[in-house]
Amino acid sequence: MKNIFFVLTLFLVSAITVSAQEWIDYKSEELAFIAKYPVQPVQTLEVIDTEAGPLDMYMVMHVATSESSNNVVYSVIKSTYPESQFEEVSEGYNDEVLDSAVQGAVENVNGTLIFENKVTHNGYPGRSIKIEIDKAFIYMNAFLVDNMMFISQVICMTDKDENTDIKRFMDSFDIIKVKED
Repeated sequence: MKNIFFVLTLFLVSAITVSAQEWIDYKSEELAFIAKYPVQPVQTLEVIDTEAGPLDMYMVMHVATSESSNNVVYSVIKSTYPESQFEEVSEGYNDEVLDSAVQGAVENVNGTLIFENKVTHNGYPGRSIKIEIDKAFIYMNAFLVDNMMFISQVICMTDKDENTDIKRFMDSFDIIKVKED
């Protein structure tokens, strides 16, 4: 009897663990990206005032409701700047835009920049950063695709830093549009 109980318990624990690891594939043709989320995310639209004028900021986000979750937030943000802002600009302009995005992200959360790396994705320039805030870390990748900014981010509590779900989400993000050479 004990063996049957042990086997059933082991089966249930294994089944729960496997189902907890099954993430969903999220694809938005409208926003031109794909990513894997632990559960179905929610899409919202917010209009933000910037130096370039009002911008539509689309957010596709999952906010964890359970303390047992590895991370607090998984999100992808897309904003489209006016095309005129990118016409007849210097070669280093995209770097300036990305550097400003990093600086703004750090300042907006009163955080400390832990690292910043220049990266590319599908041929587009970007930044990979980590920001420390009160009792948490923000992992963020920002990519500039023509006049569109894509940001994928994960927020985790400090005691859950560097968990495997951070990499899982960040690596799953992909821009549907590919740069033509």
